Amino acid sequence: MAELADAFPEQAQALRAAMERIFDLLPVARAHYYHPEMRGSWSIKAVLPTIAPDLAYDDLKVADGGMAQEAFAELIQADTSVQRREDIRDALLRYCERDTLAMVRLALFFEGAR
Repeated sequence: MAELADAFPEQAQALRAAMERIFDLLPVARAHYYHPEMRGSWSIKAVLPTIAPDLAYDDLKVADGGMAQEAFAELIQADTSVQRREDIRDALLRYCERDTLAMVRLALFFEGAR
């Protein structure tokens, strides 16, 4: 995000303020939590089902970061139809919404574990 602030000076103050509020949950999870179903992985897709199984990604058209990158690449192609762009945008927003909710649920879980 620091690179974004440097690249967009008109947004730098807001971006730097946002950076101060971001907290990486990975060190907390690694230090205080493990479930055998994670099978050695610390990705959100491995941790989340053990804490909040109701937040699965299998009902989404875009279900992981790789799919999100591919969808975005298609979205920005000049020959992508308006309808397809709307469909991709909707799928990406649903994926981002789920990821955000997942992070909130994980943060609340780890906060309660303190």
